[in-house]
Amino acid sequence: MANMSDTNVVHRGGVAGADWVKSQARAFLLAGGSAAPDWYCKAEQMHHAFIERHLSPGGAADLLAASRFVVAL
Repeated sequence: MANMSDTNVVHRGGVAGADWVKSQARAFLLAGGSAAPDWYCKAEQMHHAFIERHLSPGGAADLLAASRFVVAL
């Protein structure tokens, strides 16, 4: 989400929403990502902020699933 353009996010939130999602994802990574001790709480807060703004990074989820599939092959 920090480095890709998610068309679902753009559709729901426009360019401003997509930029906001990218900034939130980058901030999460800069704070240590899933290696940070409080990562789950931060991820959950980000999740709720996305819901409040009606933003769903479904394209990023699809890309992650496809990547995991290719690695499994």
